[in-house]
Amino acid sequence: MYKSNYKKSVIKLNDEQQDILAGKQGKMVAKCFQTMLDIGETMGATRMVPTTFGHITGTFALAPFTGYYELLDKLVEEGCRVKVPTTTNPHPGREFSFLNRSLYRPQIHHEECMSKLGVIQNYSCAAYFEENMPEFGSIGACGESSVVVYMNSVFGARTNIWGVLTDFYQSISGYTPEFGLLLDENRVGEVLFDISSLNNPDPDALGLFVGKRAVDRTPVITHHDFDKYQLKHLLSAANSTGAARLVHIEGVTPEAPDLKTVFDGHQPKEIIKVTQSDLDAMRSTKQVLDKTDVIVYGCPQMTLKEVLDLAPNFIGKFVKKRTLFSMMPRDFELLKHYPQYEQLQLAGIEIVPACPLTYLTAREKSLQNVLTDSGKLHYYLAGAEFASTEDTLRVAGVK
Repeated sequence: MYKSNYKKSVIKLNDEQQDILAGKQGKMVAKCFQTMLDIGETMGATRMVPTTFGHITGTFALAPFTGYYELLDKLVEEGCRVKVPTTTNPHPGREFSFLNRSLYRPQIHHEECMSKLGVIQNYSCAAYFEENMPEFGSIGACGESSVVVYMNSVFGARTNIWGVLTDFYQSISGYTPEFGLLLDENRVGEVLFDISSLNNPDPDALGLFVGKRAVDRTPVITHHDFDKYQLKHLLSAANSTGAARLVHIEGVTPEAPDLKTVFDGHQPKEIIKVTQSDLDAMRSTKQVLDKTDVIVYGCPQMTLKEVLDLAPNFIGKFVKKRTLFSMMPRDFELLKHYPQYEQLQLAGIEIVPACPLTYLTAREKSLQNVLTDSGKLHYYLAGAEFASTEDTLRVAGVK
């Protein structure tokens, strides 16, 4: 259990919280709450506040991580269950290769534990498109980067970014310490990105650029009518190259109806005029593209709509490079009822309802050079080069 020697505050507990800490809801629930209490006091929080939603990061059962599984087993043994609707991060792609079957040996037992703990087993890093759509201002505890930034930015819900187990502890105890992005003063815009000169900005390239330049400051982007699918890519990329857990877009995200409001009446600390050359600089050169072994789409995972939108580029053709679509499991099942499911496979597309980062982290030599139009996958996966969707299609030989 976490104990800090660097506490910045003392949190006063109410009667219900005192009872939890005293073990009246069970020893493991008390330990979960105690850990979050200690973290809260280390971060200077003054209150523990109830959560209404959660999202679990630790869904990859890597064989060496025995301590994690032992803790989950203890939670199960004591009969613990999550107190708030809690979704789950993607499957790791255990069946993708022999190497993954070895690395993720405990996966089946791990998912049995998830079921017993009462989580929603959606296994998606885009849970905000399905079972986990919180109300404005609601408080949660999420550990997946794309979920955190989407919840904060698009729904106007409030969550900090949490690591493995701490996200679980909050769903089990029902409480989170109030600090960081749960506080009004930490949600004010700081850096303005002026994209008025861009006609149709690539969301992934823009996200990579925004995260890189904003670093740990809260970015604000001038108005553009991004749809929810474009926002998914923009936000996940921005939260990869930087610490953009919250991104405001003028007239689009709920806390940014106008620039005066989002900056709380103050001037931006910096104004950055974004040019097309800035976005082009995020992409790989032709020499790099020519070395591609495998092309990967879907990080965050693809929705049914995104697959159907991309499918016409492949139908009736056959790819020249190995090409993978990483899909949300729910939408993968829906795709099976469409003719594109078979047509894509006839074109040589492999559809994997899992996380590309995990199933490609350890990979054979024939898949070393990855090409993707995902800013997030480019940043996190070693050997993954970034290109526009059009360039990936050309490399695949279908354009």
